[in-house]
Amino acid sequence: MNTENHLIVEQHAALGVITLDRVSSLNALTLDMINGIRTQVETWQDDAGIQAILIKSNSPKAFCAGGDIRYLYDCYQNGTEGHKEYFIAEYDMLNSIRASKKPVVVLLDGYVLGGGFGLAQACHIIVSSEKSRFAMPETAIGFFPDVAATHFLSRLDDIGVYLATTGDQISSSDALYLDLIDYHVPSQQFNALFDALSQSSNLSKDKIEQIISKFITRPVASELSTSVENIRKHFGFENLQDIEKSLENEKDQQHKAWASKVLSTLQQRSWLAKKTSLRLQYLGRGLSLQQCMQLERNLQDIWFEHGDILEGVRALIIDKDKQPKWQQQNATLDKILAELG
Repeated sequence: MNTENHLIVEQHAALGVITLDRVSSLNALTLDMINGIRTQVETWQDDAGIQAILIKSNSPKAFCAGGDIRYLYDCYQNGTEGHKEYFIAEYDMLNSIRASKKPVVVLLDGYVLGGGFGLAQACHIIVSSEKSRFAMPETAIGFFPDVAATHFLSRLDDIGVYLATTGDQISSSDALYLDLIDYHVPSQQFNALFDALSQSSNLSKDKIEQIISKFITRPVASELSTSVENIRKHFGFENLQDIEKSLENEKDQQHKAWASKVLSTLQQRSWLAKKTSLRLQYLGRGLSLQQCMQLERNLQDIWFEHGDILEGVRALIIDKDKQPKWQQQNATLDKILAELG
């Protein structure tokens, strides 16, 4: 066993295993973790003894709660370029996983948030337990969903707009319904599934899926599936004012409480972050994965100068007053968003 950079790297027969092991921080991804994952995935490409790669977590609560936003905040405030290096490394890692010639399986059991969601989406076979909760919660810290969410959420149309702007969490049943995961396996079966994979002498993608199929069960019904019509009704508009006005004017008593709750969430979010997230979701529908990722990268590099992320991190993580003072407008970002089309 090799443990460094909050990663445990092991080989079990033909299976290479990377375990996220920053349990006290719910596996929020440090720069060292990101570089370690990418290096290991790339190293195993040329190892004839490894047929497949599995990524999992050591935390009983989370697969990964996202990126190390405190580190990004500190880098910028200290006047270094560390935040830019972090995003470059993160996107290189996602590209390495996607490009792997060997199947990459991910086991999700707990929170799958932000950068953790992006990491999971980059893997080739996504397995989740009933304990998982998924979200791209970036607007809550004055940021926008990145790590390729411009691509994978925009494929969900109005539902993607809802998830991107509100940052609301969804269940594993919802994720399966939306095709954001491939298989549902009960949490109590994860050890047995891991043993079956680590003992197999054939780990082709087809064989892996055959092994997983022996453990799958039907999850409870998706709650989100019952709200799809409602989400489309309110989140089909191309500007924020219309979305919020629609929620505010919900007359149906059956849906009024839901609309009121969602509106309350939206109104707490950064205006710039919501506006940008909405714009990215519409742009993403017509772009390739790599174009979406490049668009996110371009925005990331200017966001610390002009966006609301510093104020969001200050309010929620540094001072913990939970009273962010969001910008109402930013001429530079408005100009950039206008240029995006």
